[in-house]
Amino acid sequence: MLLGLSWGEWASIITVILFMAGVVSLLFKYVVFGPFQEDIKDLNKNFKTLNDNLREIRISIAELDKRVDEHDRRLDRHHERIKDLHDKTRGGSY
Repeated sequence: MLLGLSWGEWASIITVILFMAGVVSLLFKYVVFGPFQEDIKDLNKNFKTLNDNLREIRISIAELDKRVDEHDRRLDRHHERIKDLHDKTRGGSY
């Protein structure tokens, strides 16, 4: 006996409490969170797509940086050639 109840009664009370906790857990799983499962899957899919797009954008930016650097070097070479030609034809500084 514990608190005026026998061990069998305590076992019954604990069983009922565990059963109710299980029912509440299932209700939350299927009734409350069930409708959100598809939304969560869509959200995860969208995050994956977004990450893939960002990776592609980073690669494109790196390639564009290389191209810009090359064009900048070519522009500097053209500027030097124009400056040299101007100096040769005019005999002065650019």
